Amino acid sequence: MAGRGRQPRRQWRRPLLLALTWCLALAAGAPAVPQGGYAGPEVLLQAEELKTLLDRGDPNLRIIDFRHQAKYYLGHIPGAIQIWRRETPDQKKPWPGLPVPRPQMEKLLGRLGIAARHTIVIYSDQCDHTHLWWVLAHYGFPLEQLKLLDGGLEAWKRKGYPTQLTSPRLPSAFFKFPAEPRSSLLATLNDVKAALSAPGKVILDVRPQDQYLGEKTREGAARRGHIPGAVSIAVKEARVPEGPDKGCWKSAAEIRKIYAGRDVTPDQDVFIYGHTDLCATYTLVSLYLAGYPLEKLHVYAGSWVEWSRSQEPVATGSSGPAK
Repeated sequence: MAGRGRQPRRQWRRPLLLALTWCLALAAGAPAVPQGGYAGPEVLLQAEELKTLLDRGDPNLRIIDFRHQAKYYLGHIPGAIQIWRRETPDQKKPWPGLPVPRPQMEKLLGRLGIAARHTIVIYSDQCDHTHLWWVLAHYGFPLEQLKLLDGGLEAWKRKGYPTQLTSPRLPSAFFKFPAEPRSSLLATLNDVKAALSAPGKVILDVRPQDQYLGEKTREGAARRGHIPGAVSIAVKEARVPEGPDKGCWKSAAEIRKIYAGRDVTPDQDVFIYGHTDLCATYTLVSLYLAGYPLEKLHVYAGSWVEWSRSQEPVATGSSGPAK
């Protein structure tokens, strides 16, 4: 009888131990952001971490799919709301890049059901999500509540996580940016001109090499080439090119090595431009993750589209003369 009396306790003990072991394995095996050694790990969210928040039903979570509406309706992360580029730049300007006025952005976010208390997770399939991150960071949204899904939608799909076709209906909210703008994140043409010959400042061109050299250009630009004296490091250099982490950010050590190797160092003020601001914002986030002070990182909002249409000189080739 004594032996039979102990048996139920043994039967309960094994499943309990297995459950505890499974939980510990999950905690140890989940690819947490600090594995990248990032200086600002709060910026990134891994697919596993987002899935946990969704499964938990976190009421303070808002997910933004920053892709074209056609892509959104072909499948998106459950619960994600959709915003696209045309809703964030100032349409009154002749070039893309400058964000809409602050009150207009507050109205847009409130209409979408976002309040200042929410944690916002943004994803896309290219550089676009960092553009929205930059706009919200520029206007003073708390960085600890503003996150990018590392690897975007493809990272989510690679884990086998579900997508949905329907759009959530969220009640509108009152939104007000809780802090003053981080004005240093946005640079103008005059800021870049002043930085050209100033010590401790560097201009960073993140376009593909053939655009930097002046061999090719894209729609919207009036001339080919680059801003004289600009350093060329394409935006893709900070991304994992292949393998299970394709599209994710490289580690902080790898990013620092790439940029410091071209004399773009954390002690400098870095003025970043692309064809438009989209890929420039991706590089800004990359440098911030690598430990470059945020207050020293500036996105030239007008980027090459504005500069090429101005009367300012341009250079071609690797060290071509300004003209």
